[in-house]
Amino acid sequence: MRLSNVKFGIAASLCLALWCCKPEKQYKPVLKAVRTDKAGTALSMAALVCTQQTEQTDYTIYKMTADGYRVGDMAPFFDAATNKFVVYFLKDIWNDATNKRHPLYAFTTTNFFTYTATGEIISSSSATCAQDNAVGAASIVKNGSTYYAFYSGHNNNYTTCGTKLEGIMRASSTTPTSAYTKNTSFSTINVPTGQGFDENDNFRDPYVFLDGTTWYMLVAARKTIAGTMRGVIVKYTSNNLNSWTYQGVLYDGGATNYWMMECPQEIKIGSTYYLIYSDQINKYMYYRKSSSVGGPWSNPVGLSRFEGKSFFAGKIQKDQFGDHYIFGWTNVLAGHTDAGAWTWGGNMVVHKLYALANGDLALTIPHTLKANLETNNYALTVDSQWGNVTNTVPGQQTYRMISPADFDVANVIYDPVAKQKFKISATVNYASSAKDFGFMIGACDGFNDFYSLRFVPSQNRFSFDKTQHGSITPSTVADNDVPITLAPNTDYTVDIVVENSMVVVYINNVAALSCRIYKAQTTNWGIFTDHSDVTFKNILVTNP
Repeated sequence: MRLSNVKFGIAASLCLALWCCKPEKQYKPVLKAVRTDKAGTALSMAALVCTQQTEQTDYTIYKMTADGYRVGDMAPFFDAATNKFVVYFLKDIWNDATNKRHPLYAFTTTNFFTYTATGEIISSSSATCAQDNAVGAASIVKNGSTYYAFYSGHNNNYTTCGTKLEGIMRASSTTPTSAYTKNTSFSTINVPTGQGFDENDNFRDPYVFLDGTTWYMLVAARKTIAGTMRGVIVKYTSNNLNSWTYQGVLYDGGATNYWMMECPQEIKIGSTYYLIYSDQINKYMYYRKSSSVGGPWSNPVGLSRFEGKSFFAGKIQKDQFGDHYIFGWTNVLAGHTDAGAWTWGGNMVVHKLYALANGDLALTIPHTLKANLETNNYALTVDSQWGNVTNTVPGQQTYRMISPADFDVANVIYDPVAKQKFKISATVNYASSAKDFGFMIGACDGFNDFYSLRFVPSQNRFSFDKTQHGSITPSTVADNDVPITLAPNTDYTVDIVVENSMVVVYINNVAALSCRIYKAQTTNWGIFTDHSDVTFKNILVTNP
């Protein structure tokens, strides 16, 4: 039901701009009138629910360990013998009662919504001066009948022990899900000396792959180039996985001086080689392209990233059907509150990845996960609506919403979804936009006090903002965002997957935005438009 005409919406916006007539108190009495009983008698409206949830640990899609530990730095491996992904990860244990520091564990899966956990794969050493007193990111390959894990050995005691902080080590096994045996005869690979590298720190995150008959190993490091210390990705080669030869810098960041390009990976898809890495400082993951295994490396034709800053250390792996998936993790926030600081370790996130016609990379939801999330339809209940809102398809959650000026927000607010995991889907099309439009999360009201997942056409991006909507300006720094090229009169599909505090958005099957939102569960949510003319088509909520 439409509550106001455009003129009344403009009056409301002036009220908000002047902060003199307390718009929230004006807002709720009007909303009460939209609910009536069968006799037409007005009913009282309950307050909107916008309090964040207590964080839960029962994740099945965005995995963490069953005993309550978060995960990080995935090393996916597809085991052709069982047609399963084995996803190795660092378990976020550090100096606990077991005296462990980031031991390596694994999950197995065939569908990305059910997982089986293994036992410990590689343990950190209890010896004070052992190179792997702590375990870092790993890479797993199979050669013959043997599985090899190359991993970072990390020792914070290196100054007193007379060792290096970081080195590349190796372990092996005859089965991918059993404990690996550390190869003590393997010579630890340390940072090259006398060549301008940071020799005391920052030499980690090996990635090993076979191209032709040659094995390659990439390692993240820091090196002085043209008088400036910067993050680099270095290259080693081997013909037997035992002896490795340093082959110089594979990539130095080009025009960008990255502090550290962590967890690098090189992979060939079709005829193109892709180099993927994560910026340690700003947390974004980037990629470059080449026609050769050794570069040179160029930017994508379009956008240089397809995810936000909460999808870190992504690694790609291919299944038996030739489909590629990228495995990363979304960090938790300190104190498990939306105001908390970035904290290492979180929940695993998996996207399906593919190459566009121009060779650029794109993301979509894994088809098996999508099918699982669409098993059941969830009945939506509209709490209220405000502004110039028209239900253009009776019997369907399809709305045209017109906002003629900044802060004259039109919206539809829904009751909380009473499911622990679910998917919101819609198709969005805008005729014009001078500001933004999108989805409200944790709505305390419908015009200002909500988190927003929003399209920003003037900046060609999709953004997650915790800033109150009335305070957002063109220069507001987003909590998270992903670039996407936007144009009017174009359909954009949106899938929003929610599980506890994990919220993962897929935009038009080309980009994704993984977010940590503690207010996402059991709170009011909705759609909004601000100084835009937008149609939201066929809004659905489904669940397993």
